[in-house]
Amino acid sequence: MEKRTFLIADDIFTNQFLLEAILEDDLKLDCNCRMVQNGKAALDVLKSEKVDMVFMDIEMPIMNGLEATSVIKAEDSPYKNIPVIALTAHNLEEFKEMFGNTPFDSILEKPYSVERITELLTEFNFV
Repeated sequence: MEKRTFLIADDIFTNQFLLEAILEDDLKLDCNCRMVQNGKAALDVLKSEKVDMVFMDIEMPIMNGLEATSVIKAEDSPYKNIPVIALTAHNLEEFKEMFGNTPFDSILEKPYSVERITELLTEFNFV
């Protein structure tokens, strides 16, 4: 199986590190984790590298996750079929109420759980 590349866009290093550790150490995935600190940097990575899934924080400087995901999922975007998972500290109901129209493929609430990440990866056929 081809090595998967996960793009983790979060402005807090600890969150990046934790998600990478879950993917590589807990789930033992043979994958590359590419980490950036804002939505603009995430778009730059998509332009230059093959990415299989994006984990996108909502609130980041320069370009937030909502703006970046709207660009990724635009009808004419070459990246529109890449799954984008929202990373949020909001509870699920609050998130849906506030950001329901944003085209995320799914949501991962903080704090992260190995079980929920496994569900997401299974849902998108990555495990």
